[in-house]
Amino acid sequence: MEPYAILYEDEDILIANKLAPIPVQPEKTGDKSLQDLLREELALREGARAQPFLEAAHRIDRRASGAVLFAKTHIALSTLEAAFRDKRVSKGYLACVEREPARAKARLEHKLAWDKRRNVVRALGADSKSGKAAVLEYEVAGRSERFFFVAVNLITGRHHQVRAQLAAIGCPIRGDLKYGAKRSSPSGLIMLHARRLSLAQPRTEARIEILAPFPGAEPLWAAYSEPEGT
Repeated sequence: MEPYAILYEDEDILIANKLAPIPVQPEKTGDKSLQDLLREELALREGARAQPFLEAAHRIDRRASGAVLFAKTHIALSTLEAAFRDKRVSKGYLACVEREPARAKARLEHKLAWDKRRNVVRALGADSKSGKAAVLEYEVAGRSERFFFVAVNLITGRHHQVRAQLAAIGCPIRGDLKYGAKRSSPSGLIMLHARRLSLAQPRTEARIEILAPFPGAEPLWAAYSEPEGT
């Protein structure tokens, strides 16, 4: 499968659609990351001897897919980091889950405790004294014969947040064995996709709206129909 596709690029930023189970940035496994691959492409395109500056402004999980935003300059990176911190960047996710949520639309609030050794997150009650606060809003957006599509709006951004919180209400994401799915996916991906990204261009402040196509390696996405007017 193709590891990525570039969805948008200008002199300040680049937005890529991550299509394979690879990390966004280099990690201790030593596996080549999306950032590595993009730097190599830019260097080859520009005929540069050294890899150009390119840094991820945020991350999505290794086994998730979808839109990832990169800065091509130090100034753009600083501006984007501030935009994320001030919640001026909007991200919308779509998850395919194995069970229908009990409520068609809801707000989930938990405390998340991260076990770094096992790289797994436990969703605790919102009043727990341990863990970090995690909040998301979801709405059932469609269904196939056996699965359900859930649109997710993250209020906070925590490690494995969507995976852990949906699993906590009995709705594990398809392919996500770590959080209770029945079986893995042949593609190695879980069906969690960073579908939408909306932000102001860091220098001109022009509005940029991105809709990331679903990875072709997971044909079940074809069962999802985008609501009209979105």
